[in-house]
Parts: sequence; C-alpha cells; structure tokens
Amino acid sequence: MDEAIFVPQNIFKVAGKGLVISGFLKSGVLRPGMVAEIKKQKITLLGIETLNQKVEKVKGTDPAAKLLGIILPQTAEKLLTSFGSQELIFKE
Repeated sequence: MDEAIFVPQNIFKVAGKGLVISGFLKSGVLRPGMVAEIKKQKITLLGIETLNQKVEKVKGTDPAAKLLGIILPQTAEKLLTSFGSQELIFKE
C-alpha cells in the first residue's frame, strides 16, 4: 500500500475549490484520490498544485514536493483546525 506524508503549513479557503493547504511532501508518492484519516473520519485528496499548476503525482524526492498546495473538501476544515499542523498521512 502506498503512503505519503504531507506536512501542512497554512490553510486557505478558496471559493469554488475547497480548502487549499500549503506545505511539503516529507516522503512517499502523493496522488489525487488518496485518503487521510483524521479522528476516524476519512478525507479524500481532490487535487495537487505546485506553482499554480495541477499535477497528477508528486514524489517526495521531486523538487516540486517542497512547495505544494493540496486541495481538500471544504467539509474538512473543522477537522483540520482541531488537528493542528500535524503531519497528514495519505494512503491509497
């Protein structure tokens, strides 16, 4: 099972998009559709952006992994604010 560890830094609400979380990929391979679990609730990764361009896959060793924006559903906002800036672990 593939796993990716994402370290969030800032959370933004973007109208028409959802929550955009800036941060970096610590390890693994990150793809849209992967799922993180916070407080027993699953959150699906909707998209990945780097420098305002959508990407389909990012590896922890890619230069782009250091400056990412991940897109999550707006419904994840309450979970993330109570979760703090801990690492998010995404799985396939």
